Amino acid sequence: MLIQIADQLESALIEAGEAILARYRLPEHAIQTKADLTPVTDADIASHDLLCDALARVTPDWPVVSEEDGAPADQDPALSTTNSTTNGTPYWLLDPLDGTKEFIARTGEFSINLGLVIDADAFFGLLYGPLDHVLYRGGKNLPAQRRQQDSAWEGIGCRRRPSGGGVVIASRRSAATPHDENFERREYLGSALKFARIAEGSADVYLRQGPTMEWDTCAGQAIVEAAGGSLCDLSGSPLRYGKINRRNPGFIAQGLKAAGESPR
Repeated sequence: MLIQIADQLESALIEAGEAILARYRLPEHAIQTKADLTPVTDADIASHDLLCDALARVTPDWPVVSEEDGAPADQDPALSTTNSTTNGTPYWLLDPLDGTKEFIARTGEFSINLGLVIDADAFFGLLYGPLDHVLYRGGKNLPAQRRQQDSAWEGIGCRRRPSGGGVVIASRRSAATPHDENFERREYLGSALKFARIAEGSADVYLRQGPTMEWDTCAGQAIVEAAGGSLCDLSGSPLRYGKINRRNPGFIAQGLKAAGESPR
């Protein structure tokens, strides 16, 4: 069922990506500042509107919680996901343009994140990189897959971390590295595309100690876990969803540990 739903939503993600790119290529961006002092552009809003319309058509009984809905849930109880979590109703977490600062800086490192939550779990995810026209998907009891433009879906998987330490990937603005671990290379990438790199086996570890929101991680977590990896908080517990304020603790996403290493 979820694959059929994902197939129906694929064209909407691509359409939203084209709406983002049309604005990305303009000489100037229309930028506003939200109440939490983060930027929002007309590209964020255009993508939000297109995707919310599509979700209302395809899954009308599943609520949508989007970054661009308005006030956070701890200020607006009507937007709280708590009821959806406790009664088992599936709901979507949407970030219509993850990496708005990267969009403004014109690095190209932005994505569309669409994650499905069931019983506080990151159950399924769709992650789209508009600039490279690449779509990722995966979830519980479903494979992790990647599709480039008009090519067929292909399976992807996390790799076993090389004995030399592998690749740690980080945001330029929050570049943390796990303590007491050595890595052969550090790479920088904006947005949830970091999760895609781990899921496809081109990076091994992403540590985030700074704040993120649930819509930043849900889709990526579902895809990484489907690919054989993990996304846990800093105590080692899988990240869970439905928090009143939707704020995540620090976390670490990683592929398969090197042979002989502890599972954590």
